[in-house]
Parts: sequence; structure tokens; C-alpha cells
Amino acid sequence: MLTFLSVRTQINAPPTLDATGDQLYCPQSEINIVSSFNITDPDDTQIAALFIQISQGYVPGQDILSLTGSHPNIQTSWNANEGKLTLSGVGNALVSYTDFIAAVQDVVFTSSSTTFTGEKFFSFTIGDANYLPSTNHYYEYIPMPGVTWTTARDLAETYTYFGLKGYLATITSAEEAQLSGEQAAGTGWIGGSDAQTEGVWRWMTGPEAGTIFWNGDMNGSPPAGGYANWNEGEPNECCGGEDYAHVTDPSIGTPGSWNDLPDTGDLNPASLFHPQGFIVEYGGTPGDPVLDISASTRITIPEITSTVQGSNCGPGSITLEATASAGDVLWFENQTGGSPIFTGNSYNTPPLSITTTYYTLASVNGCLTGERTAVTATIQPIPSIITVSPAIICEEGTGSLSATANQGTISWYDAPTGGNLLGTGNNFTTPYLTTTTTFYAEASLNGCANPVREGVNTTVVNVAAPTGNASQTFCDLEVALVSDLAANGASIQWYNTPFGGSPLNSSELLVSGFYYGSQTLNGCESPARLQVGVTVYETVDVPVPSEIPTLALCDTDSDGDDTNGFTTFDLTVYENQILNVANAADFNIEYYRDASYSSLIANPNAYVNGVSGGEQVYVRVSNQLNPGCFTDTEFTLEVQALPVIQSTALLLNCDEDGTPDGFTDFNLTEVNDFLSNGNSAAFDFSYYLSQADAEQAVNAVAPLPFNNSLASTVYIRVANPNSCYRVAQVGLQVSTTSFPAGYLEELAFCDDDDRADGFREFDLSQVSQQFLDQFPGGQDLSVQYYRNLEDAQLEQNEIQDQVVYTNETAFSQTLYVRVESIINGDCFGIGPHLLLTVYPRPQFEVDQSDIFCLNGSPITLFTFDPQGQYDYVWTDAQGTVVSTDPFAEVSQAGTYTVEAISATNCISFPYSFTVVESALADIGMDDVSITDFSNNNSISIDPTNLGIGDYEFALDDEAGPFQDEPFFGDVDAGAHVIYVRDKKGCGIASLEVFVLGFPKFFTPNGDGINDTWNLQGWNDTFSSASYIHIFDRYGTFLAQVSPADQGWEGTFKGKRLPASDYWFLARLVDQQGEERILKGHFSLLR
Repeated sequence: MLTFLSVRTQINAPPTLDATGDQLYCPQSEINIVSSFNITDPDDTQIAALFIQISQGYVPGQDILSLTGSHPNIQTSWNANEGKLTLSGVGNALVSYTDFIAAVQDVVFTSSSTTFTGEKFFSFTIGDANYLPSTNHYYEYIPMPGVTWTTARDLAETYTYFGLKGYLATITSAEEAQLSGEQAAGTGWIGGSDAQTEGVWRWMTGPEAGTIFWNGDMNGSPPAGGYANWNEGEPNECCGGEDYAHVTDPSIGTPGSWNDLPDTGDLNPASLFHPQGFIVEYGGTPGDPVLDISASTRITIPEITSTVQGSNCGPGSITLEATASAGDVLWFENQTGGSPIFTGNSYNTPPLSITTTYYTLASVNGCLTGERTAVTATIQPIPSIITVSPAIICEEGTGSLSATANQGTISWYDAPTGGNLLGTGNNFTTPYLTTTTTFYAEASLNGCANPVREGVNTTVVNVAAPTGNASQTFCDLEVALVSDLAANGASIQWYNTPFGGSPLNSSELLVSGFYYGSQTLNGCESPARLQVGVTVYETVDVPVPSEIPTLALCDTDSDGDDTNGFTTFDLTVYENQILNVANAADFNIEYYRDASYSSLIANPNAYVNGVSGGEQVYVRVSNQLNPGCFTDTEFTLEVQALPVIQSTALLLNCDEDGTPDGFTDFNLTEVNDFLSNGNSAAFDFSYYLSQADAEQAVNAVAPLPFNNSLASTVYIRVANPNSCYRVAQVGLQVSTTSFPAGYLEELAFCDDDDRADGFREFDLSQVSQQFLDQFPGGQDLSVQYYRNLEDAQLEQNEIQDQVVYTNETAFSQTLYVRVESIINGDCFGIGPHLLLTVYPRPQFEVDQSDIFCLNGSPITLFTFDPQGQYDYVWTDAQGTVVSTDPFAEVSQAGTYTVEAISATNCISFPYSFTVVESALADIGMDDVSITDFSNNNSISIDPTNLGIGDYEFALDDEAGPFQDEPFFGDVDAGAHVIYVRDKKGCGIASLEVFVLGFPKFFTPNGDGINDTWNLQGWNDTFSSASYIHIFDRYGTFLAQVSPADQGWEGTFKGKRLPASDYWFLARLVDQQGEERILKGHFSLLR
């Protein structure tokens, strides 16, 4: 008995497999994959294993093969990746052909999918290679990690399979790609290469050798009839020398697809591009034997191949059609579930009122599962007219009609049924019409027309001219407008021509002339117009009463009494103003005593008011041609009263001008209050030397200063705001009393307000009694204070607030004192008898702030530049005296105050010193965090434990610039110095730190610049146990470098390496034995 233990060497005559089973499949059902199966062998009756594979149409995760029934001598193994079921003997024993035949007949196929269509093929073979019925070839994956493409090609040609010669697989169809790629046991080399001509990919092995299957890179294309299965972005000729085709690892891109690699692939065993083996294809080589060691069957899933949809205008029954590739057509109401409602290719629906979708299924043997195809019965809606817009034609012409439908299009007819089609669309222009006519709109959609047409009228309208008074008059005062014209009719419009022209604006002013009116009915304007003659009479635009001044006269004694409020007026004085430039010859002006214009004033040129004090006069101005056109206004008559005053007075003053001759200066205004009975603010006073000058208001004299040597009697004209006046006579008299010679009082105080400027407030009333005591008692006297002699003599600019007065000359000022009678103002004495003195406040300079560093010595606080000899007192915040010298020595922070006292016991402003503690920063590595070996190295300082000061920071330069933020970003690798400066001047602390990094490239060309590569920022915190390993991009170890040495010079075993990317692994060990691993890559440039 012959056992097939190796399928690559043909030992004896192979068996012949025969299988039948071209079947229709019901989705999600279980079906035997053969109808019959047989094995014939001329010299053997047993075999070790039989292989069954879903060779075409396999869907992993949905499709499965399984053995049913009882087969005690056979065990099964299902490979979901390859879609292959292996039948083998229990305990690896040989199995008879009879048992295998029985088992194959019990192998069933199931799928969880309900939607797939088309075919699935099952291949049967006694070898473990995959068999593809469409090519009649076999495919075998050979695992061999690290094998090169060249080696794989050579090895493949040494393999045979039941006499078939092997070669590195050539893939020419999608089915072949799936079986040899996605369904293969692993990924590996295939027989394609562009090493012969870059970008021209050929099959280099087997019967397809020399066949071009791809032109170009990732953007290329296969030749006509060619096939390729490149992964996304492939082939890309990355890094040079990628000239060989390889099935991509399934975790990258599309499973089973290809990428280009160099002959060695990626040398890193951990890489997904490290070769894992190769795929051998058997079959097609000239001289190969004809084998029957394989057989195949298939199942076909019936499907709907065509459908015919149906439609109907409005509700009704519809005929739908469908055909199937095999079996019956079942009709359903739902896409899933439910029972068939009909079987057959043509289905008549029940009466439908809405569009309804039915679903068809191609079914064999009553199968109810599978993908259903929708067939729609469409109920076309019958549209309707929803709005119409009729038209109106004035007299005759064409009209514009419109209509809208809820959907579809609109057609226009001349009859409700039948008739002539006149137009289509929402809008329709009628023929020329002279009489009212109806047209009809019909709505239709998708060939479905509404049987009821909607009538739309075109109305022809005839309009006559309006009626009315042909002559109309207006006063221009009325400001008559076009809208004021009167006519009988609807929607009147006025023109300035009998025919044509544009309508006048209704707000246009009327002028004398002819106007023509039309009326409009139903949007149609009358062709004939009403003629109206218009006359507009002029009126005077008189001023309003508020614009006419009051006609005012002072009361006179023309009637023997100048206080009774009566006098004579000329009312015509305002006539020019009232006529307002109008021609007086065209108008009449009349004056009335009442608002009803019934009491005419007969003699307006000499009218005595009828009411004491004055009255209102009413004026009417009328047109001479039409008295009905008039305007009215009015103005006021007023009789103004004369002022009530004292007719005589006596004014007294002191003789203090240095010459005791009975003459002195007077302030004549002092008598104003007396003359006006205490109401001087209500009158205007002027001063004269004679009664005649005062009456005529000429030759007035100044009231101050006025010396009585000029005249001992003056005449004062007292006028009220209305300019009505009376004249008073005033006598002038001089007094001879005075203060004792040399008499002086003094008020002296320190400058104790908030400014040291020699000014302060005085209470002048403190010395008023001393001044009164200089004159005999019992005379009822008062004291006034003035800034100078003139003010005191003339009693002007008196210092009103005697209790709160601030001197106006720094440090010293003399005031004039006047003592006079309270009863009659008689002067008793005037002179410079009050001295105000302000003692200066002590002044000196200080520096009011200082810093006490905790690591420093006591500090001394100083005063300097004193303005005199002073005593000093220094106190601390608790008020304790710490020094009585001009300086004070202190040794702790706090607030200190100093004051100075002068010989006049005046105290300076207090000056406070603020002494602030601070300290030099105490910084160590525990306060620093370094982020290195990154694209953005940084140094961060924790300010929490630096000290009590307020600090700022700088990097690498003790001169700064300094910053408040304790962070430095984008720091270069290497050694750096951190500087921490106390803002209050207690010094600068520093700390050296190291930032690890590496150069991204080096150029070992012997010019002394970047000739070696090493880590940056290395320092003595690391031990000699540290090292760096250098690798090429394929993982080959090239060198070990000490970080403390010069570095790697770009050689391997004494030879210069080419420009490329290189990788490193650094193991850094600090002095405490802590380890740090760093990885990266850099470029060698030549």
C-alpha cells in the first residue's frame, strides 16, 4: 500500500479524483458540496489525508466547511485563513479511499451571509497545496524567515508536486491572488521584478517569464489585459534597490496585496518587511504530467437579473415584473421577513392609493433566504390648480394671467373641456380683447392631467371722467395742495394738461391756473379729464405774537399822575414788520381791543391804553380783492412804572489819605442800597455833578474813587431794567477820628497744614476786640479787614470770611483794618494795623526706602540737606524711639519714622522709611527640572525653595536679559548656567546644568567641522559604564562609542560608510547607578 507523505516527489502513480455537484444554494442553509465523489487508484487503496478548499469566492468569517455524520476513522481540521478543511486519519493513521469517499459525501457548506450572490468553487486534492480550478494550478507557501528573493526563486525551481515542476508564483488574476495571497498560510516572495528595467515589472519565473504586468511606480498601470495587486502607495522604490515583489504582511494595507522590497527585504527580524518565506506555483510548465489528483465542484446562488417598475395616474392596480437567473421569483411586501404574497415573473398589485415598494427573491426549492430586490409601484399624483390671478384690461388690449399648481406644469385652454391649447407655464398672455373673456388652466404631472380645469377671467373695464366745480378759489395762507382740489369720482388723479403727461404729486402746492382730473376704477383710468380753474389769493405771512416786541413806554405825568399806569401809544409803529415785505397797497390793516375782533380801535396813531399798566392789541391784515383771505396777529402794550427811591442821602468817610485837609476818596456806590431801600441789585446807578446832566444821562463821573474836593454834592440817576428812572441828591462829609500812631496787632503760628509753603488759615476775629478797644465804647462799631488802603477807603473787596482766612503772601502779610459805625457807616479809623506771620515748617531730605539683605550688615538711615538747626526723633512701627540723631542704625525690616523740631517748636512732616528684607537665592539641582533629548528641550526652575526674595532668571549670561518666568524653552543641548537675581539687589546666584541631545547629522569629510558624531550635554554626573551603540537602517551593529570620547567617525571595520540614516541606542549610567536608555537616528552626509 502506498502512502503520500511528501507531495513534492512523485513516488508512484497518483490516484484520480472525480467529483460532481454543480448545485443551486439557498443562503444560510447547509448543503453537501458534492453530488457524487470517487477516488480511483491503480496500485493503492489508502492515503494519509484529503484536502477540501473553498478555492473561489471564499469570505473569511462567513463561509465554513464541516463534516457531518459518523466517521470514526477520520478527524478534521478547519483553517479559516485558507478556507481549507483537512480530512486525515485518527492518530495520523492511513485512511481507506472508501472512508474518504463516504466522508467527502458528508461534507457540507454553510454561510452566515444572506446577501451574497454568484458562485463558490470547492477543490479536492490529495496534496496539501492549494488548488485553483480556474487555472488548474497548485500553490504552496514555504515558510523560510530571512530568505532572499534570489534564493527563493532558485529553491522554488527545485520543488515538484506529483511530477509538476515548481516555480516562484506568478499571479495573473484576482482569484489566483486571493488563493495564493489572502488564503495562503503565510506571506512571502512571488516571481515579479523590475531589476532588469526600473519601473517595468515582469514575471521572471515559470511559463509567464518575461511577461510585463506593470509599468511605472505607485502611479503606474498594468498593460492591456494585465493584472497586478499592489498595496496602496506601492511600488515606491523606497531607499533604492526595491526591485522584487513580495506579498505584504496582512496587518499592512489590503490583505494579500504586494509591495516592492530589495533582494534581502528588511534585515531587521522584527520588521514587518522581513521576508518570512515564498510561494511556489505548480502547473503550466511544458512537459508537466496531466494529473487528476484534484477535482472541483461549485454552488450557485440564484439572483434577480432584471425588474420592470410600474406606475399609474392616481389610485389603481399596477403590473410589476421580475426575472431570476434560476428558480422561481417570490414576491414579498417587506425587505426582510414575512411570507411570499405571489410566485411568478409578473405580479398584479391590489388597488393602491400611494406608491408602494415590493421585494423579489430568486428562490429554488422554496428557499426564503437571500438578497431581495426592490420593485416599486408608483402612484403618480394628479396635480391641481391652487391659485389663480385674473387680469383687468382697460378699454381693450391683452391681459397677463397666472396660476400655480401644487405640483407639475400648467396648460392654458379656451374651453373647460377639449378646446385649443393656447400656451403652457404659470403665466399666460391673452390675445387682444375688447370684451370680458374666460380662459382655463389645466395642471398635469408625469402625464397625469387633472380632469377639472380652473377658469381665469380677463375683465375689460370702461371708465368716464369725474365731475365737479369747474372754478375753485383758495387763499395762499391755506397752503392748498393738489389734494385739496374737489371732484366726484374714485381714485382721482390731477394733471396740468388735458391729455397725457404724468400725474401731479398730491402734496404739490396749488397755483392759479387750470388743473385736469381723471378717475380710476378697477385699476383703469378714465381717458377723459375734468377741467378746473384755480385762483389763489395772496395773504400776508404775519409774524407770530412772540416775534413782535412788546410796545412799552414809561409812565408819565401827561395826565397829571406818573404812577397810575396810563400813557399814549402809536400802534402803527410795527406796521412794516407786520406786513413782512408785502405791498401795503394790496392789504388793509385794522386794530382791535378784543380777540373776537369786534371792538375796532378808530385812532391807532394816538391810543391811550384802556387798562392800567397795559393791554393786548389784536391786528388783522386782509387782501383788498378778497377780504376773506386774511391773517391775524397781536402784540402787547405795557406802561412801565418809575423806580421808588430815597430822594436825598448823606455819605461819610475817614480822612486817612495822609493829608488831614477834610478831603478824601469816596466810594459813591456805598449809598446805592440806601437810595434803593436795600434793593440795589434791581437798579442801574449812574453818577453826575448836576441835576440836568442826570436827567439827560450825560457827563457821568466814576463812582470810585471820587474825591469830595471835586464836589460836595452829587446827583445819582437810578434806573430800573425798563430804563425808567428818577434822580437822587447825595451830600459828602469827612470824619477826622483815627487809630493811635504806630499801633499794630500780630497773629503768628507755625505752618501746620499739609503743605510747607508759608500759607495757613487765620481767624481774624481773634483780634477784632483789640481794634474796637482803641475807640470809646458804646458807639456800636464794626471791624472790617482789607488787603490794601484803596479797598479799605472805598469799602471794596472786603475780606468776608474773618474766621477762615488764608494769608495771600507766604510767611508774612499786613492787612488794613477799617472801623466804622454799624448805624450809619461813619468811619472811625483806617490803617495797616494787623500783621499775619507764618513760621516755616522744618524741612530736610531723606531716602525713604532701603533693602536689608539677610546675609548683609546693619544699615543706616540718613537725613540730609536740612534747612536749619533742628532736633530729630526716630521711632519704629511700635512708636519706640530708636534715635534722636540726624541718622538711625537698624538691623531688621520694618517701618521707621523721623520728625524734626525747629526753634519755634514747629514740627516737620513725618517721613517714613520702609526697610525690606531679602536674600541671595539658594538654588540646587533639586530645584531644577530638565526636559531633554526632545524636539523642544526645556529647563524649569521651582521657585518654592529659593529663598524669601523676589527673583528673576537668566540663562547663560549673567548680564541678562532676566525674566520673571522660571522657564526656558527651546534650549540647545549642552552645558548651560542658570542665573537667579534678587530683584531687591541681594546678589546673583548661579547653577551649571546639562541638557542632553544629539546632532541630527554629521559630515565626516576631514574639514574639522562636524567630523564625528556623539551625544551633546554629556557631563561627569554619568559614570564610565555609559556607552552608545550605532546601527545601520537594517539593524546591523556598527560601533560602540563612549559618550566621554570624541565620538563616531562614520566608519565600519575601517571603511567609510555611505551617506544614509543611522540609528543609535545610548545607555547612560549616573554615579548612583541609575540607568537611562535613549534611542534615535541621525544622518551621515558626504
